[in-house]
Parts: sequence; structure tokens; C-alpha cells
Amino acid sequence: MKLLRKLTALPLVILGLSCCEQPEVIPGRVEPDPGPDKPAESEYADPGVKPHQDGQPYDTYRGLVMAGYQGWFGTPGDGSPMTKVPNQGWYHYRENEQFRPGPLRNSIDFWPDMSEYTKKYVVGDGDATGYSSPFILPDGTHATVFSSYDESTVLLHFKWMKDYGLDGVFMQRFVGEIQSADHKDHFDKVLAHAMKGSNQYGRAIAVMYDMSGINSSRTAMAASMVADAQKLMDEYQLKDRGRQKYYLHENGRPLLALWGVGFSDDNHPRPSFIESYVDQLIAQGWSIMLGCPGYWRLGGNDCVTGTEHRKLIELIKKCDAFIPWYVGRYSNDNFEGTDWQDRIKGDIAAAKTYSTEGHIVVYAPHVFPGGSDRNMHPNNGYPDGDVTQTGFRAGGKFYWKQFYRDIKAGAQAIYVGMFDEIDEGTAIFKQMHVSEVPSNVPYKKSSVPASYNYTTDDEYYISWTGSTYWTSSTPQSSAQWSKTTTELAIRFQGIDDNLPTDWYLFLTGEAAKMLRGETKMTATMPSR
Repeated sequence: MKLLRKLTALPLVILGLSCCEQPEVIPGRVEPDPGPDKPAESEYADPGVKPHQDGQPYDTYRGLVMAGYQGWFGTPGDGSPMTKVPNQGWYHYRENEQFRPGPLRNSIDFWPDMSEYTKKYVVGDGDATGYSSPFILPDGTHATVFSSYDESTVLLHFKWMKDYGLDGVFMQRFVGEIQSADHKDHFDKVLAHAMKGSNQYGRAIAVMYDMSGINSSRTAMAASMVADAQKLMDEYQLKDRGRQKYYLHENGRPLLALWGVGFSDDNHPRPSFIESYVDQLIAQGWSIMLGCPGYWRLGGNDCVTGTEHRKLIELIKKCDAFIPWYVGRYSNDNFEGTDWQDRIKGDIAAAKTYSTEGHIVVYAPHVFPGGSDRNMHPNNGYPDGDVTQTGFRAGGKFYWKQFYRDIKAGAQAIYVGMFDEIDEGTAIFKQMHVSEVPSNVPYKKSSVPASYNYTTDDEYYISWTGSTYWTSSTPQSSAQWSKTTTELAIRFQGIDDNLPTDWYLFLTGEAAKMLRGETKMTATMPSR
């Protein structure tokens, strides 16, 4: 999903214990003494279900921390028919048809920690396409990247999910892209790898269609999504779990997510348009999760209003789960304010009322570690604040703050966006450290490569007006601003130098324990 342009929300619904049920006793957990007259608020979360047991199927989203998985990275030589096309060779690494150092010349803001990958692709070294040039590491060697098309890449990621306690992922499947045979082949292959990884490492998995590009004039595209879903249902035998034991179910059926419903722009489907397609998918045997705007409950801002907003709420209640999208809606600076705290508490309270006897509607708030997106959009974060380091993540404090506040407010499930999205700075998987170490500093193995050589490379101007960027050799008087690459000072971001490259995977696993009620709810970010 594209994000500072992208919207998504994972709502969450809470099912409390009935008057006749007794809360489960978790070994090692000691509840506070409520005293003689009043019950004390529990220090432990209650997701409303027993914790999932390793080796057992996933029958509900409740009690789980799941992440989105883009799987959209490709490289020349990875075997994909798509990346054999020269100007598509560096898929989701490239910007303006190239993968080179410098803003608007590449699309990623973070660099993956490549130390554990089996297959590594050297950038700009012997690239016959002519669309890339080297990125140099602090020791003078060429930096490498991975391809999601390689099975070994996806299996390594699922191993990390197991190692760190992430329950599983929603596999992104872009409706606009699977209209092309080459692009569809890429996402088919990545999904096949992920299904294998799910079985091998016992991780929950579900398909999520990104419906960006679908509107009321694109009925053929919406119909193709329904047909594609039927093929996936049949290919992987999802109804009987004979092949995919760990495919995520809700309300007794395999869960299919549809991201992009109810946004106020013209690039996503209106609820009244998509409802008939939702009905067709339900008829196929799916339970449905909707990805909605951040302002889904009251409407306005990023969400439709009026009749369409009322239809959105009706559609949510018909479905089995929903999530909101928050990237670009709040940040570390304003998340603690009453506006977002009260809004999310109200969302959770409203979502609780949507479940009926025999039909649970799960609301999963969206949590993200930060966001940047400056190589693709240099105006993001300019000129306010420290835009040179760490993706506005505050060393993980922002990430943990969201987990704590949402779980404290009663969230029973969490959607993390995203597992691997280094091109918008939301990735939680292993990434290199932020420092670009100069040649006179002892080599630090995990430091990012130089994003631009400010002393020897040809400097160029980047100009910006509204949503448009362009490059030139001279300043442009017609632009809102026109800055040299040196003035913009856009460098690769990364994990803070005092933290391990797996820091956000670690925090995710600790948050999953907190959601399950295994550890106390705490505003203090855990340490190792």
C-alpha cells in the first residue's frame, strides 16, 4: 500500500466474558488486591479469547498482532518476468525509472540489514539494464538488496516472525497490479512462498487486496478481484484447511481483507459501489475484513460523509473485522493529545457494539513505527524538525506508545503497518543503522550506505510545487521551493545507532505478550 497517500484502518471489536464465565488463570500472573470495597482495574489486558497455542489453527484475529506484508521488491536477475523489463528491474527500489543515490533517484528511505539473506543482489555492479549505479557501504564495498520473488527471502521473514513472536501477516495483493500478467506472476509467486512460510513456521496468514485505483467506473477491475479470490480459495483449499492449516479464520470462515473502502478521494471505492462485490465474496465462503479511513466512525477528513458514510458503517457491521489507516494522520508529537486518544477510545467503544450473538466484528487499531518517504517526496518533513535521522520514530517510543495506549483502551487485536515497507519508512523488519560513517571512522558493519556523495557527485536541484517534483541543473523560479541536494540533506534513515537492527521486531513481540495478558500493560518501553 502506498501510504502518505495511502489510508487504512484496522478496527477492532471486543467480546467480554459473559456473567457465567470465569477469567482464565495465567501462570505467574498476580492480580492486584482490589481492597475491601472496590475492584481495581486489572494491570493485564484481556483480549476476550484464550491465547493461541503453537501448532493450532488460528480461529480468530482477536488476541493477535498481525502486520501487513508488501512483498513487492524485485531485482534484475531474480527470475521474475516483470523485472526482466529493463525499466522495471528494480521494482519498488526505483524512482523515476532508476535506482541510484540521491533523492528522486530511488524510492527507499531505509536499507535492509542483509546479513542473514541467502540471495543478495549487488546494486549497480554489472547491471546490464543501465538503470542503476552503486551504493557504497562504509567499508567501500557495494551495498546489496533482496528480492521478494526469491523463496529464501520470504522464508527468512517468516522465520523472523516466529523468532520474535509476531503472530502473522496479511499478504498485500494489489488489484491494479494483478491486471498485468507479469505483475500478477510476481504476487502469485510471493504468496506461494508465504503460504509455505506460514506452514513451516506456524504463522497466521491472510490475503489483503489493496483496492487503490478502483472506483465506480471500474467494474471490470472489481470483478477481476472477485474472480481472483475464488481462484485463491480453490488453489489453496482454504475452506477445509487441508493445505493451509494456519490460514486465519474469523467466524468460522477464511478471512479476506479488502483495503481502501470509504476514503474521500476518487482513487478508492465508495461503500455503495463495493457492497455487491463484498456480497459475492461472502457467497464464495470468505469472512471479510475492511481497511477503512482513520476517521471512519464520524466521517469527514479522509473519510466519506453523508449517505456514503452511513453505508460504510452498515458495511462494517456486515463484515467480520475492520482496521483504520493512520500513517500521515498523527505522529509522535501529537498522538498523546486528547484528540487522538479520545478518538481511538471512542472507536473501540463503538466497535464493541457491532458484534451480535453468533457474529463477531473484530476491530484492530493500526500501529506503525514511524514514516518518512523523503526520497520519493522530498517535501515530506521539510523544513520543520530533524528530517535527517530515524524516520520520526523516537527510538521506538512512538511505536510502543501506540501499542500501550490502544491495548489500554481495550483493543483486542492489532494491525502493524508494515513488516517490510522500507520505501515509506514503516518497516519493522531488520534494517541497518542510521549513520553514514565517514571514511576516517572505524567501519560499522550495519551502517547504511551513502545516500549521496556530496563532494564528488554532480549536484542537482529539486523543485517542488504542490504535488509535483522535478529536477534540474539550475534553480526554478516558478517553484514553491527549489533546493540543491546538499541543502535538502536527505540521507537514508535507519535504526538508531545505540539499538540493534532487530529492535522493532523485538518491540512487536513484547507488545504481543502485553495484548495477550502475559505481561503487564506498561507505558515504559521494554528493554533487553
